[in-house]
Amino acid sequence: MRYLIFFFLFSCATKSSQPNICKILKLDNCNNSKRSLSRSAGASLPSVNAAVFSNPAAIALNKGWGIETIEYNKQTQVGLVYGTGRIGGAIASYPNDGTFFGNTAIEDTQNYRNRFLKHKRFKEDKFVLATGANIFGGNKKNGLSLDIGLMWRRHLELEENFYGAGFSLSLNKILSFGYSQYNDRFYRDFSDSFQRVYDQNGESSRIYYSQDNYFDYEYRVQNFVYGIKFSNLAFDYIKILTSSNDQDIGDIESNIWNLSYFYQTWIFSYGRRHESSFKETYDYDLEEFIESEDKNDSFLGAQYAFNSGIIIGGFWNYYLLDELSLGLTYFF
Repeated sequence: MRYLIFFFLFSCATKSSQPNICKILKLDNCNNSKRSLSRSAGASLPSVNAAVFSNPAAIALNKGWGIETIEYNKQTQVGLVYGTGRIGGAIASYPNDGTFFGNTAIEDTQNYRNRFLKHKRFKEDKFVLATGANIFGGNKKNGLSLDIGLMWRRHLELEENFYGAGFSLSLNKILSFGYSQYNDRFYRDFSDSFQRVYDQNGESSRIYYSQDNYFDYEYRVQNFVYGIKFSNLAFDYIKILTSSNDQDIGDIESNIWNLSYFYQTWIFSYGRRHESSFKETYDYDLEEFIESEDKNDSFLGAQYAFNSGIIIGGFWNYYLLDELSLGLTYFF
């Protein structure tokens, strides 16, 4: 804790004539420190997808367009953001489930083992659309402000729609609280096909599945975000509650905190995540999958903003695979 206090005092005292993040990105809703991103919730989160597709009210309402890509293992996650100054929207090729800042990936054990051993991020045949609007207080530096948002999640294979909504309330652009809720579904059908299955030690074999072999889980996600941003720092505490009537899934709770430090044209992030869920974890010492209700993870991120509006960055453990992924964001 003493290191965090020292870090805060140092950052508050830091002054520089270099252009800061808010000026480069031409953000409308920065506070007096002009160091924070303009989101009303999740200001410390390192990506648009991480904030917006957990709570659609967190869409930055600055004017113009923004494109975000995250690249890992030859797979690219793409998001597009647009704002008019009062309303905004975002669309992404994949939701942020299975990421450090997102909902726990709901999946069957074999799907998890397969992608973990092959170092593949969680991916579903879906896309997600979010829209948000400021109700009041958006242009004021002091007092209360309220943002609301709606979300549409489309399951392409099932041709089925799921919906969600959220709000974010902030005080003096410093303290914030956000809440969102959405429903969703995981579906995997491997009937009448050969599949590779993995045992506890990661050894694989091919077996044939007959008819009527599939996984179908419906679930609900609630997201609570408590944030504070001042001077060069933004801090968020996030609680994600996932509930399902299916006994294989049950109730899941994820507690996440993340700290981002804005230094001149750099953004440095550090986070911790604790998850209580049905999912296995891989023990690197035993070299096998083990049952463990409690799982802990860390996150590191570093991003650099150019004067042109481009941000490049590197993220460690963004997809919870102890991986290094690369981010590119462009605002225009």
